[in-house]
Amino acid sequence: MIQMTKTPAVTAENTDWMTGFYNLVSALVQQGFSQDSATLHVVSFTQMSYAYARKFSQDYGEDYGSDFWHWYTQSDGGFFVCPQTEKTYRVEVHSNYYRGEMSAQALGMTVSLYALCVLAESGHDFLIESYHRLRDFAVRHSEWAAIGGAID
Repeated sequence: MIQMTKTPAVTAENTDWMTGFYNLVSALVQQGFSQDSATLHVVSFTQMSYAYARKFSQDYGEDYGSDFWHWYTQSDGGFFVCPQTEKTYRVEVHSNYYRGEMSAQALGMTVSLYALCVLAESGHDFLIESYHRLRDFAVRHSEWAAIGGAID
């Protein structure tokens, strides 16, 4: 008889922005990136996330600059960013024929997945694994249907 062990659920904790940012830089340096390259990758991740939020949500674009962002660190080493608000965003991703509404957290996961996908194209295992960790986490989110519709 094979006994199956239950894998503990992955959780996400809201981390201070600078702590999350520099923890990711440190993780990239540990993976062999130079300090400058690691910092550039993290800045690129955040800037792409903001840009995708503007591209996909007219609501976000209307009040761009008024939303602060949360940094979330997952218990499995994954991460994502999201607007720091309780608003619901109208989202359109034309390339995936998606139109719907999402919470700020779901929008953040969506745009973080898009940004990580671009960074993962470098072929670096850490970035590829980061994408998959976030996607695996998002699959269990209550708004997975919306997130999945927007990314797939």
